[in-house]
Amino acid sequence: MHRRGVALIAVLVVAAVMTIVGSLLFMGTLGDLRQTRSTLQAAQARAAAEAGLTYARYAMEVARGDIKAILAPKMNLTANPATEWVLPESQWPGIASAIQSLLNTGYGSLPSGAVDQGQASVQFTITRFRGNTKGATAQTYRADYVVVSTGQVGPARRRTEEKGYFEIQLGRPALSQWLFLVDDAGGETGFFPTGTVFNGPVHANHNWGFWGRPVFRDVVSTSDDGAWYWSLGRDGCTGGRRVWVRGDSRPPCTVPDFQKGFLRGQPPIELPTSTLSQQRAALGLDPMDTSTPSNKDICSALGLKKGCPPVKNGVYLVNDGTNVTGGIYVQGNVDQLVLQATGTGQQIYTFKQGSDTWVITVDYTTNTTAVTKNGAPVGTYTGTPNGPASLGTGGPTGQIYVTGQIKSLQGPPRTGPLPCGVDYPGSSDNCPDHPPPAQIPPALSKETQLHITAVGAIGLTGDLVYECDPTKVTDPGYLATKPRCSLGAGQTLPTVLGVMSQNDNIYIEDSPIKAPDNLYLWGSYLSGASGKGLAVENYSGRGKQGKLRLFGGLIQSADQLRGIVDDSGRLQSGYIETYDYDLRFADSALAPPNFPTVRVFDVQKVQATPLSFREF
Repeated sequence: MHRRGVALIAVLVVAAVMTIVGSLLFMGTLGDLRQTRSTLQAAQARAAAEAGLTYARYAMEVARGDIKAILAPKMNLTANPATEWVLPESQWPGIASAIQSLLNTGYGSLPSGAVDQGQASVQFTITRFRGNTKGATAQTYRADYVVVSTGQVGPARRRTEEKGYFEIQLGRPALSQWLFLVDDAGGETGFFPTGTVFNGPVHANHNWGFWGRPVFRDVVSTSDDGAWYWSLGRDGCTGGRRVWVRGDSRPPCTVPDFQKGFLRGQPPIELPTSTLSQQRAALGLDPMDTSTPSNKDICSALGLKKGCPPVKNGVYLVNDGTNVTGGIYVQGNVDQLVLQATGTGQQIYTFKQGSDTWVITVDYTTNTTAVTKNGAPVGTYTGTPNGPASLGTGGPTGQIYVTGQIKSLQGPPRTGPLPCGVDYPGSSDNCPDHPPPAQIPPALSKETQLHITAVGAIGLTGDLVYECDPTKVTDPGYLATKPRCSLGAGQTLPTVLGVMSQNDNIYIEDSPIKAPDNLYLWGSYLSGASGKGLAVENYSGRGKQGKLRLFGGLIQSADQLRGIVDDSGRLQSGYIETYDYDLRFADSALAPPNFPTVRVFDVQKVQATPLSFREF
């Protein structure tokens, strides 16, 4: 009995010891878990704080539109940008304060879901706004910044700080940065209907007109306080056929799809009515000088001595007898201009004027340009008429200048019928937007950067597309069939076309040469004279012709009617339009050579450069 009692006491002692040890182990493990959790939360808070710094740099760059709104009223629009600051020094302290307030108010907190764990907030300090560089076409300004980012996960908090500077570039952007730009959109007499699609920035100074559900995938703006919203009578709306609405829709008949908003009351954009800069560029003279070249200047640039002036009708490759020194200058009208890419690095221009035919072959592989007239050699010269003219001096440039009109402008003829019909909605959709059907040969070689300017009207009678489709140059399947279109790391496809009429319309011709059904037009097309634009000749009586696929941009004084639809939106005559933005045109990163720019400075770029980092 005594032994059994001793054994019981021993068991109890062992159990007590084990309980104590277990408790100690549990407490230790719990402490370790708490320590691990605390360490994890601290690491997550640090990661959130660093994410805040990344977001802050992003915010400084995407706030460009808001920064533009701060800077625009402070600009001296009469300043010579080469010698004077467009943003006067007296405004610099206030600009720094306004940008700081903008960033802290609009970008002080990261959007929901921006960090995986916890949350982050940022605080901006902007100082020393100052001028950096001046130039004839651009200026840059800098400001110092300090960003403190606070990340928090549970009770853990970490702060990071970044110091650096951000640079603001002001410039005169090319008009080609718009997919669609018009002074008068013609909304009192016509409209953009269901089926119209815009996927780039568009602006009308006045008179937007809409019906149904046109699609706008980028910002839409106007200088008016509203727009015309149409009803065709059987679409559910009451009231007049067109109603001025100071808003975004007129349900149920007209509800445009404004995917990035419809901005009203915006500043008007002036359009050019002079082509003196383009004329000088073609002559090899300084395009910055917009005075009228004298007859002596023209004769000298064209190498004409005896009997000049006047300049005789003809096609002139501007050269000094050995080298290309300008672009291509045409005195008089052009009956036909055909652009052709060989696919092997040559660009061919064929001009017909009366009974004469000039063929200019630009060979990028040998850096030479050859000219023939009526089959007989005229000369072969070193250099190529390609790309923009050098500002301040002039020189070789991809500028064709015609003192009269171009009656027919086209690429090579189609090799066969397209796999689509002319009904919309319906068979016209059977052709792809990109790449164009194989039956359409390219008009512009991969290397070509060209601007065609005519004082008079320009008639379009065929497709104008590039050798390489800018939307497909990263597609392995496309490149397997077009190896010349492959680009090196960091390269951008250079091909670009601009077409501009100074005094008249750019016409899609009906007679004597009728433009084909389902027309493909690539490039930026500009007709800025009062009341002029891209017009379809005899749009109401030429019969239905499917889609007009414009890839690039359209700038006009007055929007023209290009087709007729019935009450149900079905095409009856002319074309239904689709507008496809060439993303390379965004922010004027690429523009046709010597293309007109807006007359006032704009914020083209904001870029942050970090210099130091610390955690505390």
